[in-house]
Amino acid sequence: MGYPAAFRRKNPESRRLFEEQVMWSLARSSDIVLEIDLDSIRINFRTVLTLVGPQVRVAAVVKSDAYGLGIVNIASALIDVGCDLLFVANLEEALLLRSCFGGIAIAVFRDEFHRFGAWYKSHDLIPVVNNCEELHAAATVGEAQTYFLNVETGFARFGLSVADVQRQNLLRTFERYRPSIVLSHLACSECIWDATNVLQRERFRAVYELLKPTRGSLAASAGVWLGKSYHFDMVRIGSAIYGINNAGTQTNPLQPVVKLRARILDVRSVPIGEAVGYGATFRTARASRIAIVAIGYKHGIPWSCANKIFVRLGEYLVPSIGRISMEYMTIDVTDIPAERCVPGDFVELLNDDLTVNNLAAAAGVSPQETLTRLGAGCPRKYLNFSPSAAFTASRPMTVRSPSRAKSRPMDK
Repeated sequence: MGYPAAFRRKNPESRRLFEEQVMWSLARSSDIVLEIDLDSIRINFRTVLTLVGPQVRVAAVVKSDAYGLGIVNIASALIDVGCDLLFVANLEEALLLRSCFGGIAIAVFRDEFHRFGAWYKSHDLIPVVNNCEELHAAATVGEAQTYFLNVETGFARFGLSVADVQRQNLLRTFERYRPSIVLSHLACSECIWDATNVLQRERFRAVYELLKPTRGSLAASAGVWLGKSYHFDMVRIGSAIYGINNAGTQTNPLQPVVKLRARILDVRSVPIGEAVGYGATFRTARASRIAIVAIGYKHGIPWSCANKIFVRLGEYLVPSIGRISMEYMTIDVTDIPAERCVPGDFVELLNDDLTVNNLAAAAGVSPQETLTRLGAGCPRKYLNFSPSAAFTASRPMTVRSPSRAKSRPMDK
C-alpha cells in the first residue's frame, strides 16, 4: 500500500483501518464527475493548425497542470496529433513530463536557469530566459543548451526590455549563441481594436529583425485571431486547446472540452418567505421545493455566481438559488415533476450549451481561472484516451539529480 515497514509492524489496526478506507473510497461512486474529452483537445489543436497555416508552428501551453485538467493525459493527446513543443510553468512540471515522454521539446516559462542549469541540460529541457542574469548563464553554456528569449513589449511581467536586448546585442552577448526562439506576450489580444496590440507587435518586430532567431512567437490563443501579422513563425496556444473562446468570435470553431455533473443529495419543501442559504440572499416567493447538490466553491464553482447560474436536469433548465457554500449549492426544482428530481439524480453544470465561458461570465471571473479551479477541485474522468506512442509512463524515465548541480529544485 506504500506505507513504511515500521507502520506495518507497529500499527496493524491502523493498517487495517487504512485499507478499509481505501477500499471504501474505490467502491464509492463519486458525487461529482468532470468529464474531459481528449478528442476535443485533439480537434482544437488541429483547428488552430488549420487557421495559422503550414508555415507557422503551433506549440501547446500545458502549465498549471494543463489548466487543471491533468498535464500528462493532455500532453499525450496533443502529441497524438503532432504537437512537438510543450510549454510548462516550472521545473516540477517539466520533470514530470520528461519522466513520461521522450523526444518531445519541453520549455519552462520560469525557473531560474542560472541556478538550475544542470537540471535543464541533463533532462533536455529548454529554459525561457527572462532577465539578463539568465541570459548570461545561457550564453556561457554554448551550443549544447538551447534557450528561448522572452522580450517585454508592453505586458510588464517577465522578459528583457527592448533596450536590454539592444544593449546586450551591442555587447555582443548574442554572438556566441543566439536564442532559437524569441517570444513575447500580448496584453490585450482579446480586444482586436486595442492599440496596445499594434504597439507590442512593432516592438517585437524590431527585436525579431535585430536578432533574426529561427522563430518568433508573439501570439497566444486569442492572438491567433488578430491575423497573420501577429503569427510570425510560431503561436503558443493554451486557452484555445481547452475550448475557451477568449477572442469572442461569433462563430466559435473550438470544441467544448469539459462536461461537469453533480449528484442531488436531498430534495426539501420550503414554505413561502423562508431564507435559503448563507446571508438570506434568496427568500422563497412561494411554497417551494429545493434540491441540494453536492458541489460548491471547494470544487471550483465560483462563490460569486450565487443566484446567477442555471443547471440542466434532463430537459429542464433549473436556477441556482442562494449562496454557493463550501461543498453544496441549492437549486429551485419547484416546477420540475417530483418523479424527475430525486436524490441520486445528477444535474449538469457544464455541457455543450452551458460552457466554461458562460459560467465564468456569470461569476465575473476569467474562463481560465474557472477551468483551473474546477479541474483542481473535481474528480476527473477522461474520454477517448489513446496513449501516445511517445507515452512511456508504464516505464518512467529516471529523473536524475545532476552531479554538477549545486542546488536541487526542491531546495528553493
